Amino acid sequence: MLLLSEWVQHIITSRSGAADQIGNIGTLFKVHLFLGMTLFLVFPFSRLVHVWSVPLGYISRPYQVLRRR
Repeated sequence: MLLLSEWVQHIITSRSGAADQIGNIGTLFKVHLFLGMTLFLVFPFSRLVHVWSVPLGYISRPYQVLRRR
């Protein structure tokens, strides 16, 4: 866990040597980090972006809109 915290510090502060910090951790942790970073990379291009939109118009609109000809 200490290696991972130092790795995060290197990433956040943009210091070199971040890859050296996670060289000795298990494969499962590396796969987890890879999948998490891939999610952040793909996030802007996916439908997950809709998490940030708040549909406030749905609160005040009528349940059913009827249109007459």
